[in-house]
Amino acid sequence: MLSGPIMLSDQFLLSAGWYDILATLIAADDAAKANVLFDSFSAILRSDEVMLFHFRRDVLPSIIEHRTMRDERRQQIAEYRNGFYLIDPFFLSIERATRSGAISLREVVDEESFGHSEFYRRHYSDTGLVDELCYCLSDGDGGHLLLSFARYGRAGRYSAADIAHAKTVAPVVLATLASSWRSIATPGALMPPTSADVQLHLDLRRARSNFGRSALTDREFEVVQMLLRGYPLDIISTRLGVAEGTTRVHRRNIYRKLDIGSQAELFSLFIDVVSEGHIDGDDDPLRRYHQVRQRAG
Repeated sequence: MLSGPIMLSDQFLLSAGWYDILATLIAADDAAKANVLFDSFSAILRSDEVMLFHFRRDVLPSIIEHRTMRDERRQQIAEYRNGFYLIDPFFLSIERATRSGAISLREVVDEESFGHSEFYRRHYSDTGLVDELCYCLSDGDGGHLLLSFARYGRAGRYSAADIAHAKTVAPVVLATLASSWRSIATPGALMPPTSADVQLHLDLRRARSNFGRSALTDREFEVVQMLLRGYPLDIISTRLGVAEGTTRVHRRNIYRKLDIGSQAELFSLFIDVVSEGHIDGDDDPLRRYHQVRQRAG
């Protein structure tokens, strides 16, 4: 369908190539429609990887589509489902507020701190990814779909113009995805979730909701809960009804008590705790983590 170098631009959106894509999407049955969407938008967004996540309500996420050239990325799927999704900036963004449309990585992270995070190290730096742009929409049943187009280093980061054009064509992507994603999902992905998947998701969410409770004051605990959900300091301050300087003091005290130096290290500590399975009902998993470490030491 598409040949030669392509760039999503004002010029391309007036070209015969763009109208060919639209015509093919309209004419295709649902299964073919999804594949046309993945293939054509990978080309015009110059992406190296396509993933379609389904974040169902109250259950671990599902990976509906995963097109990558990197073995390392395939190996991360289980890791992602077993807890890393809770610190994925795109997941945190849609968890904080219902969103629909195109979302760029730079819209959902503080780029300076994100570059030092465990999520960045494992899912970007270690595998060569440099940028990501996602389309988000409701699944109509309380969950969300997230269609990711990611780039490796050779393609460079998405420019402001790339992002603007990606947002322009978002209605086409969202309408196509809404009508076609179920046709490419495996039967298991559409079945009611297993009790194990529901329980693990519940355990992970409970661990996050109790993380740090035993080591922090009530107000510090409130702050750490919002930090773990990706809220910036100004929003935390507004929600708590305090000055931003006060919130910075709370954050500094949290970091001192948890022996960390940044929000990226907070996320890393949380992942270490849940990865080692220190989850027990409504107990603070951090306390159990330290108890086990002390006994082992």
